[in-house]
Amino acid sequence: MKKLLKKHWPLILMGILLVVVSYYLIQGWHEILQGRILTDILPEEGIKLENISYTQTSPDEGVKWNLDAKEVKFSKDRQFISFSDFRLKLEPENRPSVELEGKRGDYDKNSGEINLHGDLQGYTNNGYKIITQHILYKQKEGFLRTEEPVKITGPFFSIAGRGLYFNLEKETLRIMSGVTTSIDSESFIL
Repeated sequence: MKKLLKKHWPLILMGILLVVVSYYLIQGWHEILQGRILTDILPEEGIKLENISYTQTSPDEGVKWNLDAKEVKFSKDRQFISFSDFRLKLEPENRPSVELEGKRGDYDKNSGEINLHGDLQGYTNNGYKIITQHILYKQKEGFLRTEEPVKITGPFFSIAGRGLYFNLEKETLRIMSGVTTSIDSESFIL
């Protein structure tokens, strides 16, 4: 046995050295991989998620809303959310719901404001369609607002103009300026 060890000690030592080096390489590779995964999940600016559904229920404010988006980014403190390719459904208590689709938006939890941008199309469950480029939803006050050109079509009439104020609770709608209205003659009874 001593002859065998004396004769092959360099090979045995190289084998042990190879095992130790392999162990440290595997450990280092594993730590690098873990670090990369954590930075993908928790980047400096917060969390980024794909294909998400987010629900906000506010019994005090009487409005529930649901956001489905292709991509959502949360700020580090989780007070600011930005999203893209979305569908937002606002469901006021005992009132018609409004569903909005668009390209991008953001939600500020502190102010309760949702800003929506890009080829917005909105639908109410009582048959009206809203088309504009930007809408601001003020959750605490319960209204939708824009200064952009807007078009609303429904079963009885269509309205086009600039600027919109829509109070979800009181179900009041105002177009601010440049209003053009078309009334369906069959729905207009004298």
